[in-house]
Amino acid sequence: MTKPGTSLPALLADRAAYQERLEKVLPQSITGTTHAANPTAATVAFTMMYVGAIDGVNPVRPATVYWMRDSITHHQKDQERLAYYNASLKSAKAVDEVQAAWGTPPTELWYANTTRESIRDDTMKAWIVNGAAIDIGTVQTTSSGARYTLTKEFASLLDPELTGEPLDNAIAAWQKLHLSATGKARAARAHQASKSATAVNVALPDGSTRALHVGLSSEIIRGVIEEFATSYLLNPTVIFISQSGEKVNVVDGAMLASLGLPINQQTLLPDLLLMDLDPSRDEVWMIEVVATDGPIDESRQKALFDWATAHGVRQEQCRFLTAFASRTAPPFKKAIPTIARQSYAWFLDEPDALLTWADLNP
Repeated sequence: MTKPGTSLPALLADRAAYQERLEKVLPQSITGTTHAANPTAATVAFTMMYVGAIDGVNPVRPATVYWMRDSITHHQKDQERLAYYNASLKSAKAVDEVQAAWGTPPTELWYANTTRESIRDDTMKAWIVNGAAIDIGTVQTTSSGARYTLTKEFASLLDPELTGEPLDNAIAAWQKLHLSATGKARAARAHQASKSATAVNVALPDGSTRALHVGLSSEIIRGVIEEFATSYLLNPTVIFISQSGEKVNVVDGAMLASLGLPINQQTLLPDLLLMDLDPSRDEVWMIEVVATDGPIDESRQKALFDWATAHGVRQEQCRFLTAFASRTAPPFKKAIPTIARQSYAWFLDEPDALLTWADLNP
């Protein structure tokens, strides 16, 4: 949070001006995507500069962007901008209360709440890849917490006083440093280092490790792999881990290829796919991790079963597990009526037990 009295950056005239500047700095011809310099990106840039989300200071969340509107942008004193920023970390009601204190009738929102995915998964991802923004990595991907700021070098290119030839020279220098192959590699390495510093590191059965997003879901995944798999499965192997906001983390590509399982249907994939390779077991475990919602219910079980059997996994090999933090926690209590029969439940705080839903006369 910026301390009172801190000077916030000067702003370009409007969102159109930000889009024009972004198109110069991050053109599709170089980045290979329109997400870095489209109207949504311009809105994100305006908002981040408005609240001073730069170089790890005043990180924003998608709500900070989609609660912005014209009636707020007219207030450009530092204390007003910081008042909006602080309110945006709380709630839409808090934002409305700030405007009411200003005596400013709220105008229409620039974007609906449903734009959070395009802000997070399109604009921010494109900016991070190209060294324009950073993810401070203190909250999990799907969290509503604030996590994104512009890099100091990129934000300097959005200075309204930088125009003409000096602007062109500054852009060229920045592009050479950040948009070249080595520049992108540096950005990727920096992002991975930031992620690793705060990640949930999981020890896999083969002795390797994987870094997952910070958050309860990752803690549960780690428990399933390090506790359940190594204790209950005779010869466990992790095939892939799927986390919100990123591509499937393929752990055993050769095994995945031999199974012929596609990984491009991310709406179908389980959170975690394990196999017990012991000949006496020969099982495929499809696992959903529930930090808030989403157990393996009847419809989810059928979808996963159809996906697996359509690609060579035999019916008798399929096992379905929903993993929770605790059986005393609200997510499990909520899920009990819907968890599918012929499936299992496992709890992070009771790793030595497995709850089974089985027919008496299978």
